[in-house]
Amino acid sequence: MNEKMNVLDVQLDNCTAKDAMKIIAEYMQTEELNTVDIVTVDTLMRATQLDGMKEELEKLDLLLPGDMAILEAAKITDRKRIQEMEDQTMLKMVFHYFHKNRCKIFILAGSEEEGDRPQGYLHEAYSGIQVVGMKAVPADESEDDRITNLVNGGEVDCVIASMDFPWQEQFVYRCKEQLNTRMWFGTGHSIASFANGENWADHLKNFIGKRILKREIKKEQKRKEV
Repeated sequence: MNEKMNVLDVQLDNCTAKDAMKIIAEYMQTEELNTVDIVTVDTLMRATQLDGMKEELEKLDLLLPGDMAILEAAKITDRKRIQEMEDQTMLKMVFHYFHKNRCKIFILAGSEEEGDRPQGYLHEAYSGIQVVGMKAVPADESEDDRITNLVNGGEVDCVIASMDFPWQEQFVYRCKEQLNTRMWFGTGHSIASFANGENWADHLKNFIGKRILKREIKKEQKRKEV
């Protein structure tokens, strides 16, 4: 069993990149659908603002922190963990696994443009990955059946969802029973950031994220003291 970290009353899995990859590799050997989500500061903030979404988020099988600010809020100071977050080691391991095993991937995105970025990156950097399709997901349920049929028709090993929270999570909640794939990997916009490399905008975003998260944690502590 993994240890947990609690940030803004959301229970996240507290594991190294190697341990996370071991769990994901096990998921990829099963017939049932397993769900993995990379959780950012924005995800946590919005989960606290939307009724029932903290509980829904925790129903996913593996919740992994995706921002340095989350590690800091959880008081994780281990240098290896920090370096793994900076290098996005877990994502590299997952993509290498998909590449080595020539996994079939289907990409879901908020728009065609947002889907083109991860698709192009995976094609260039990990040619062994077979991206069999990409589809923009509307904000409502109008395309659920069509998208499910496309995924199932492609006989894919994993669905990568490159969408905003809770858009991508709500889709898998609705369609989990109909999707015939081994893993759902909710990456948000992590792949686009990973492909572009860390830049000043990422540093600024992380700095702002830390400030906001600290403020919200203090608010949460005060509410509990009342």
